[in-house]
Amino acid sequence: MKIISIEPTPSPNTMKINLDEELPAGKSNNYKKDQSEGAPLIIQNILAIEGVNGVYHVADFIAIERNGRFSWEEILPQVRQAFGENVENYEVATDQFDEHYGEVNVQVLMFKNIPTQVKLLTGSEEKRFAMPDRFLQALEQAQLEGENYVLLRKWKDFGVRYGDLEQLGKDVVEELGAAYPKDRLKELVELAKNPINGGEIKQVKKIKLIPEQLDDPDWKTRYQLLEQMDDPTIEDLPVLEKALADEKSSIRRLAVVYLGMIEDQRVLPLLYIGLKDKTVPVRRTAGDCLSDLGFPEAMDEMCKALNDRSKIVRWRAAMFLYEVGDERALPALKAVENDPEFEVQLQIKMAIERIEGGEEARGSVWKQMTEARKS
Repeated sequence: MKIISIEPTPSPNTMKINLDEELPAGKSNNYKKDQSEGAPLIIQNILAIEGVNGVYHVADFIAIERNGRFSWEEILPQVRQAFGENVENYEVATDQFDEHYGEVNVQVLMFKNIPTQVKLLTGSEEKRFAMPDRFLQALEQAQLEGENYVLLRKWKDFGVRYGDLEQLGKDVVEELGAAYPKDRLKELVELAKNPINGGEIKQVKKIKLIPEQLDDPDWKTRYQLLEQMDDPTIEDLPVLEKALADEKSSIRRLAVVYLGMIEDQRVLPLLYIGLKDKTVPVRRTAGDCLSDLGFPEAMDEMCKALNDRSKIVRWRAAMFLYEVGDERALPALKAVENDPEFEVQLQIKMAIERIEGGEEARGSVWKQMTEARKS
């Protein structure tokens, strides 16, 4: 078994290794560092590399998951060695660690729809943040006699964010505080005490907004209204355009998330505004949305984003061009192909190689992996 090529994926902590051999159709294997027994010797050697957390093998490639504290410059030469390649001349910065690209998974511990704790996860770190006292008081009031709190609480995925863990934790707690004012908590407590439909807790009713509702001087009220907004449609563009101009970055970021849910090219001009926002999390979220939507019309704006000050925005722009770019993107890609950040540079070179090789754009690597699992 030999390596044909190495590709980045939408996650900076996962790398795709294309192989010259293929597993039987429909077969896949997921190996973890502490569960390598029975794995092929090559896979065992990869799992033994410091910084590697797991290996997923399907079709004709493996996906290697790393600990975010270790750089790919350290890991990839050792992966090549595991396949029997000579890497003596491969320079490795063994004392250098890189960041997790600011990518943070956010989870919120919910009890009867009441947020009680925030958990932030990167590839190498976990941090938890308590909610303000009024949330804990609401939790106590919502718990009925004889109920098992541990069994009823659930971690809810709140998506991916970007930035410093400490600041991000404070931001999420602040946003939840805005989304759940005292009257909303009181309503949830009453519903918990007097459950309907056989104990089912009623979900918060979604609302349809008009731009004027976002004129409220209190940002917490504006955020609460936007957070409770019904699933967005193209008719909501005036509301989202106004939210994009809000002074509070949490509101601008949420507006960008909603724009990414509307699969219509008419959202592109507003997402371009998000791509130029003054804060990195909003710009990166806009890049994610553009990549998920996959409209080739966004190519010019993503070419400009290759020069963003933030490496996580540049990386997302390069990934977009790898996924959907064509020869029109080559001048912009070649102008920055020696980006100082390894992951960004690798993604740029992969985009150039695919386009110059005449390879058709195949969409995101995640899409390819999903299709391989189904085949």
